[in-house]
Amino acid sequence: MPDLYTFGEAMALFLASDTDSVLTARTYTRSTAGAEGNVAVGVCRLGLSAHFFTLIGNDQLGSAVLADFAAEGVDVSGVKRVASFSSAMIRNPGTTAPVEASYLRKGAAASLMTPEDLDRNLIGQSRWLHATGITCAISTSAAAAVAAGLDIARSANIKKSFDLNIRRKLWSEEEARAVLEPIARDVDLLIGGEDEYCAVFGTSDPQEAIRIAASRANKIVIMTHGPAELTYAIDGQVVVVNPPQVKSVDPVGSGDAFTSGVISGLLGGLTVAGAIAQGTISGARVASQFGDWAGLPRGKGGITDQVFIDEIQGKAR
Repeated sequence: MPDLYTFGEAMALFLASDTDSVLTARTYTRSTAGAEGNVAVGVCRLGLSAHFFTLIGNDQLGSAVLADFAAEGVDVSGVKRVASFSSAMIRNPGTTAPVEASYLRKGAAASLMTPEDLDRNLIGQSRWLHATGITCAISTSAAAAVAAGLDIARSANIKKSFDLNIRRKLWSEEEARAVLEPIARDVDLLIGGEDEYCAVFGTSDPQEAIRIAASRANKIVIMTHGPAELTYAIDGQVVVVNPPQVKSVDPVGSGDAFTSGVISGLLGGLTVAGAIAQGTISGARVASQFGDWAGLPRGKGGITDQVFIDEIQGKAR
């Protein structure tokens, strides 16, 4: 049975490789992306097992995406192939210009997801369930699936996490708050950026936002601020952590890497502080390389191999 059950949208990622702008690029490299799938890969890289569920098109692009997951050891046996197109994202590397992504996902296969698609029995047999606000944004039925998945985990008494993950190209902050605020409660781990916490909990004060989040039966509340210091709250205590600062080559995916490192660490028996420190290593390593998965460290039993920790600590400024 899997250590992690997660579900959401997987996308083929086409990354411009000859220039730093989609406007001028003629050559692209293809890989796979998507927040929940990124977390699943990160967990597998650290020596645990992960089951990733999605709906994906009956097309070659979908087959290529699934092959990428399988090559990383992610269990995709439950994925449903449907008569719609597979999602895609096209973006620049973001080395000399801000990252600008174009999505091909409205009406894509994953948006057809419903609560009935989730494997209730497999969730109940897993150690942890992870969901994100991105899945909530792709359709109302997918948002219902997220709420249902978390409820199934509560009923089965397994650990669960929710990443707020607001994608403003998919919906407005007002729309996001209406859906995410009721969901962001009673989880073992709540994660999000400072701006996302403020948007979801209706305040311009980050400290007030984290206080509200902690009051909603969320056991561990983590608020990130890009590569800068992060804050977490547990048992009424608020702690500030300074992540290792490395040269950022491609920040996309580093947040998911952080999440996978934290979840793996908690499943592997680390303390909360230790798991968060491990997450910062995963996040920093992914930010220092191109692609959502390329820099994900390896480990055993949910714990990062020391060589990767030493590498990042050696690069830290």
